[in-house]
Amino acid sequence: MNNQIFHTLMGIDLRNINMFPNSVHEEILQNVMMLLRTIRGTVPLDRDLGLTNTFIDDPSPRGMMRFAIFVLETIQEYEPRVEVTEVDFAPRPDDAMDGRLHPRVVVRIFDEYIT
Repeated sequence: MNNQIFHTLMGIDLRNINMFPNSVHEEILQNVMMLLRTIRGTVPLDRDLGLTNTFIDDPSPRGMMRFAIFVLETIQEYEPRVEVTEVDFAPRPDDAMDGRLHPRVVVRIFDEYIT
């Protein structure tokens, strides 16, 4: 690991999808963001793509743990060029009482894909 580059993905905005990424680096991050925003079962030819939403009504600690597991499994399966190094939740005091969670996912692109 000569060049350790970590990317924090939080509050993902997919309005500016680049269909022709300028680099492998950009392509990989865009793929990870798409995986995190896709609900499993909504992609016609690959119903397993994306995250399941079965944890939505779980109590917060259990839902957070299940979300982290789903993130790890999904990214390992669909984007093997990265490693998930951290999954946690950013505290937002206004949303705590409403049960809203704001995930933060940190990934590292493997050295051979850094250009």
